[in-house]
Amino acid sequence: MGRTAAIAARGARLFLSLCCLLSFLISLVLVHAAPAEADDTSKIYWHFIFKAFVHMPDQRAVEYAWVTMVEMPKEKAFPEEAVTARRHGGTLEGIVFAFVRGAAWRSAHRYEVEDRCHDHPAIKAISWEESESDSVFCAGEIFEPQPLRDGVTVTLGPQMFRLGFTTRKILHEDGRWEDLKNQARVFVGPIHIEGRPAEETKGRFHLQEVNYTDNLKHYQVCERAWAEPYLTAFGHFAHQSLVDNVVDVGQSNDGADNYGPDERNQILYHYDRSTSREHPYWKQRHEWARPDMGE
Repeated sequence: MGRTAAIAARGARLFLSLCCLLSFLISLVLVHAAPAEADDTSKIYWHFIFKAFVHMPDQRAVEYAWVTMVEMPKEKAFPEEAVTARRHGGTLEGIVFAFVRGAAWRSAHRYEVEDRCHDHPAIKAISWEESESDSVFCAGEIFEPQPLRDGVTVTLGPQMFRLGFTTRKILHEDGRWEDLKNQARVFVGPIHIEGRPAEETKGRFHLQEVNYTDNLKHYQVCERAWAEPYLTAFGHFAHQSLVDNVVDVGQSNDGADNYGPDERNQILYHYDRSTSREHPYWKQRHEWARPDMGE
């Protein structure tokens, strides 16, 4: 009986030692895994959806764009500048947007305007086809507001951001910069499509902020037909960046901006600030609930 008890006691101690070792290894794995998980969840993403009414008052002529950006400290976005700042005793502060993904969709549309042909009244037909794009690029930043002065006190307004569709160099989520000039697609010469009059091309075809697969705008009057590059409505935010308030993480906001002749056309936008990388409305043609925002 004594020998059996001794063997059982040694077995129990060995089992206890193995349990302790296993517990230590599990805790070690969790400690080393925690920082990586924290790094993933610490990223803050911005998910945008845009709807442009391109030929008002016809609300069927629209463009949609979907964009995801991620906040990145300027020290990571501009490492060389950050080193220079530290060398002189300073720091490179601030937040920029890095590009994650972008896409767009355009509805088909056709309209007519009065023109003249051989000194006689005529009708010019202008049209474009439905098309999609995965060639969409944006850049932006978060910035501190200017102080508000009322003559007595000085206060700071809400933190702001700016976002612009762009053809300049863009910053990717991994910190890589890309020169978009390498993505230019240029073609010239006549375009012949079966069943249509032969079309000549006019204008400069070059990389845009949004590049549709079918990037043509068609014209036809009298016996003439030609095509020009379709200029995306979102080029408005390339020349005049979208500027709006920074919302809390988990919150969203809506806005609208008018553009074009007499500012009769309009771009609606919605944005979410989130710790999730997934776009909640990716390639969905979202409708705005407020009657003064496109309904």
